[in-house]
Amino acid sequence: MVGQRYDVIFEANQDVDNYWMRAVPASDCSAQLNPDGIRAIVRYEGSNPTAEPTSTPYPITSTACVDETGLVPVVPRNVGNLAYGNEEDIGVIVDNYIKFTINNSSLLIDWSNPTLLLVDNHDPTYPRDFNVVQLNGTATTVSAPLNQVDW
Repeated sequence: MVGQRYDVIFEANQDVDNYWMRAVPASDCSAQLNPDGIRAIVRYEGSNPTAEPTSTPYPITSTACVDETGLVPVVPRNVGNLAYGNEEDIGVIVDNYIKFTINNSSLLIDWSNPTLLLVDNHDPTYPRDFNVVQLNGTATTVSAPLNQVDW
Protein backbone atom coordinates (compact mmCIF):
# COMPACT_ATOMS: atom_id res chain seq x y z
CA MET A 1 0.00 0.00 0.00
CA VAL A 2 1.39 3.42 -0.86
CA GLY A 3 2.48 5.23 2.27
CA GLN A 4 2.43 2.17 4.51
CA ARG A 5 5.42 2.13 6.80
CA TYR A 6 6.68 1.25 10.21
CA ASP A 7 9.13 3.24 12.26
CA VAL A 8 11.38 0.74 14.02
CA ILE A 9 13.51 1.26 17.09
CA PHE A 10 16.21 -1.30 17.65
CA GLU A 11 18.63 -1.49 20.53
CA ALA A 12 22.30 -1.90 19.65
CA ASN A 13 23.08 -4.12 22.62
CA GLN A 14 24.94 -7.02 21.00
CA ASP A 15 28.63 -7.86 21.05
CA VAL A 16 30.84 -5.61 18.91
CA ASP A 17 30.62 -7.07 15.41
CA ASN A 18 28.92 -6.59 12.03
CA TYR A 19 25.27 -7.65 11.66
CA TRP A 20 22.79 -7.97 8.81
CA MET A 21 19.61 -5.89 9.14
CA ARG A 22 16.97 -7.56 6.97
CA ALA A 23 13.54 -6.54 5.68
CA VAL A 24 11.57 -9.60 4.65
CA PRO A 25 8.38 -8.93 2.67
CA ALA A 26 5.33 -11.17 2.98
CA SER A 27 5.83 -13.05 -0.28
CA ASP A 28 2.13 -13.90 -0.65
CA CYS A 29 1.34 -10.21 -1.25
CA SER A 30 4.56 -8.86 -2.69
CA ALA A 31 5.98 -8.65 -6.19
CA GLN A 32 9.47 -8.32 -4.68
CA LEU A 33 11.86 -10.14 -6.98
CA ASN A 34 14.75 -10.05 -4.51
CA PRO A 35 13.22 -10.95 -1.12
CA ASP A 36 16.54 -12.03 0.38
CA GLY A 37 18.39 -8.94 -0.83
CA ILE A 38 16.63 -6.26 1.22
CA ARG A 39 19.31 -5.79 3.81
CA ALA A 40 21.91 -3.46 5.23
CA ILE A 41 24.94 -3.88 7.44
CA VAL A 42 24.98 -2.55 10.98
CA ARG A 43 28.62 -2.08 12.01
CA TYR A 44 29.48 -1.51 15.64
CA GLU A 45 32.31 0.86 16.40
CA GLY A 46 35.42 -1.25 16.86
CA SER A 47 34.34 -4.01 14.47
CA ASN A 48 36.20 -4.88 11.26
CA PRO A 49 34.94 -2.18 8.84
CA THR A 50 35.26 -4.44 5.78
CA ALA A 51 34.09 -7.81 7.14
CA GLU A 52 30.85 -9.35 5.91
CA PRO A 53 28.41 -10.11 8.73
CA THR A 54 27.88 -13.72 9.71
CA SER A 55 24.56 -13.21 11.49
CA THR A 56 21.72 -15.52 10.47
CA PRO A 57 18.16 -14.46 9.67
CA TYR A 58 15.29 -14.84 12.08
CA PRO A 59 13.20 -17.81 10.93
CA ILE A 60 10.10 -16.65 9.05
CA THR A 61 7.19 -18.96 9.82
CA SER A 62 4.55 -17.46 7.53
CA THR A 63 4.47 -15.80 4.13
CA ALA A 64 0.75 -14.95 4.43
CA CYS A 65 -0.50 -11.55 3.39
CA VAL A 66 -2.03 -10.51 6.73
CA ASP A 67 -1.78 -7.52 9.03
CA GLU A 68 0.70 -7.56 11.88
CA THR A 69 -0.85 -8.03 15.30
CA GLY A 70 0.39 -7.27 18.76
CA LEU A 71 2.31 -4.14 17.75
CA VAL A 72 2.63 -1.58 20.53
CA PRO A 73 3.48 2.05 19.70
CA VAL A 74 6.33 3.67 21.59
CA VAL A 75 4.60 7.06 21.22
CA PRO A 76 0.84 6.39 21.05
CA ARG A 77 -1.31 8.85 19.10
CA ASN A 78 -5.04 9.39 19.36
CA VAL A 79 -5.91 10.86 15.98
CA GLY A 80 -9.57 11.37 16.81
CA ASN A 81 -12.15 11.87 14.08
CA LEU A 82 -10.75 13.27 10.84
CA ALA A 83 -13.90 13.33 8.70
CA TYR A 84 -17.45 14.21 9.57
CA GLY A 85 -20.38 12.83 7.62
CA ASN A 86 -18.48 11.51 4.58
CA GLU A 87 -17.80 7.84 4.06
CA GLU A 88 -15.56 6.39 1.38
CA ASP A 89 -15.84 2.86 0.01
CA ILE A 90 -12.44 1.21 0.51
CA GLY A 91 -11.85 -2.11 -1.22
CA VAL A 92 -9.25 -4.56 -2.46
CA ILE A 93 -8.90 -6.05 -5.94
CA VAL A 94 -6.74 -9.15 -6.20
CA ASP A 95 -5.50 -10.14 -9.67
CA ASN A 96 -1.82 -10.20 -10.68
CA TYR A 97 -1.25 -7.58 -7.97
CA ILE A 98 -3.16 -6.46 -4.92
CA LYS A 99 -4.76 -3.07 -5.59
CA PHE A 100 -6.49 -0.97 -3.00
CA THR A 101 -9.46 1.08 -4.19
CA ILE A 102 -11.31 4.16 -3.02
CA ASN A 103 -14.87 4.43 -4.36
CA ASN A 104 -14.17 1.51 -6.75
CA SER A 105 -11.17 3.22 -8.34
CA SER A 106 -7.60 2.07 -7.81
CA LEU A 107 -4.97 4.65 -6.93
CA LEU A 108 -2.89 6.00 -9.78
CA ILE A 109 0.16 8.15 -9.12
CA ASP A 110 1.65 10.40 -11.77
CA TRP A 111 5.22 10.30 -10.48
CA SER A 112 6.12 13.39 -12.54
CA ASN A 113 3.32 15.34 -10.84
CA PRO A 114 2.92 13.89 -7.32
CA THR A 115 -0.02 14.82 -5.13
CA LEU A 116 2.09 16.42 -2.41
CA LEU A 117 3.73 18.68 -4.98
CA LEU A 118 0.26 19.91 -5.95
CA VAL A 119 -0.45 20.54 -2.27
CA ASP A 120 2.85 22.38 -1.82
CA ASN A 121 2.06 24.54 -4.87
CA HIS A 122 -1.47 25.28 -3.55
CA ASP A 123 -2.86 23.71 -6.73
CA PRO A 124 -6.21 22.00 -6.00
CA THR A 125 -6.62 20.56 -9.53
CA TYR A 126 -6.22 16.94 -8.49
CA PRO A 127 -6.99 14.52 -11.32
CA ARG A 128 -9.98 12.28 -10.49
CA ASP A 129 -7.86 9.12 -10.61
CA PHE A 130 -5.61 10.50 -7.83
CA ASN A 131 -8.54 9.74 -5.46
CA VAL A 132 -7.84 12.74 -3.27
CA VAL A 133 -10.21 12.84 -0.31
CA GLN A 134 -10.39 16.01 1.75
CA LEU A 135 -10.53 15.42 5.49
CA ASN A 136 -12.03 17.91 7.87
CA GLY A 137 -9.13 17.74 10.30
CA THR A 138 -7.20 20.70 11.61
CA ALA A 139 -3.51 21.44 12.11
CA THR A 140 -3.93 20.23 15.70
CA THR A 141 -5.72 16.95 14.88
CA VAL A 142 -2.42 15.12 15.31
CA SER A 143 0.41 16.91 17.07
CA ALA A 144 3.83 15.35 17.01
CA PRO A 145 6.73 16.62 19.10
CA LEU A 146 8.92 18.80 16.88
CA ASN A 147 11.95 16.56 17.33
CA GLN A 148 9.99 13.49 16.14
CA VAL A 149 8.43 14.79 12.93
CA ASP A 150 9.88 12.81 10.03
CA TRP A 151 7.46 13.82 7.30
